[in-house]
Amino acid sequence: MDTRDVALFLAIARIGSITRAAEQLFLSQSTVTARLQRLERTLGYPVFIRTPTGVQLTPQGQRLIPLAERMAALEERMLQSEPESAPILRVLSGRAFVSVDVPACLARVVRQLAVHLKVRMGLYDDMLHALLANQVDLCFFGEPIYHPHVCLVEFPADSIDLIVPADHPWADQFPGLPALAKEPLIAFGRANAPFRKRVLRLLARSGVYPAIRMELDSIDGIKAMVSHGLGVSFLPRRTLHDAAYKGIAVIPFDDPAWQRPTFVAYPEAVRDRPLVQQVLDIISEYYQELAHATDCSAAPPENGSAPADDAASSCALKPPTLRRTPGAPPGHL
Repeated sequence: MDTRDVALFLAIARIGSITRAAEQLFLSQSTVTARLQRLERTLGYPVFIRTPTGVQLTPQGQRLIPLAERMAALEERMLQSEPESAPILRVLSGRAFVSVDVPACLARVVRQLAVHLKVRMGLYDDMLHALLANQVDLCFFGEPIYHPHVCLVEFPADSIDLIVPADHPWADQFPGLPALAKEPLIAFGRANAPFRKRVLRLLARSGVYPAIRMELDSIDGIKAMVSHGLGVSFLPRRTLHDAAYKGIAVIPFDDPAWQRPTFVAYPEAVRDRPLVQQVLDIISEYYQELAHATDCSAAPPENGSAPADDAASSCALKPPTLRRTPGAPPGHL
């Protein structure tokens, strides 16, 4: 039995979908399916039932979970050349955050703490499941999670900017949101992704319903598509530091509604863990220093648009807010 197939089984069970597991593991769906079938042949029984929305564990698959987890833990211990002295910090992040915020924060963490990092990317539903199952210590994401067993910390929001090809007429003079109805849109994320829903909701508020030419869950991929003239898109401002190098122009808005929240969540079970609180302090320092370092008058390129006011720009960063979740006991954030 290949232990990699066992690890793949655990990943599919955690995510609940072969397709999404393939995406997160950077494998083709056919490879994941073939390896899962190989495991089932070796075991002699099916471990999943295929459903229209994903997969569910069979009774045999449910009994396999604790055994598979023990096997994975044993393999990890066997591969360690010496006992691991540094504590482990498990981090789960959305794709937008893993491109800028997470590396910047974790670079500070490893400079200040002796810690072993385990970082992976996931979707909103993956994060909620991981938090409730205590499979992660910290999650970075752009929409709140309200649950009595999840602690939530709000950090400064990030502005949402329009990006167009560098040689697009709008790079010199943006005619206004209604013009977007005639431009093909490259949507960031799946149809149910919180960031995409936020952007489409803001456009609908202005009576704009753009034609979506494609959807893509890669920040760099979207920049490349836009630079080649395949459409326009919206991305968080903090991901656009390389806009000029990527051949795209950034158009900011002066409406404070065009912002993407920034949240870090952690399970209630790890709330009193010193490492988690130390890391949260380091993350807080990062966002506060980012606020001080940002020059409001020179945030993103103007591109013919009025400069964003303090409420809409990165200069509006404020100290983190500890948010109480509904139904939480006193002292629960």
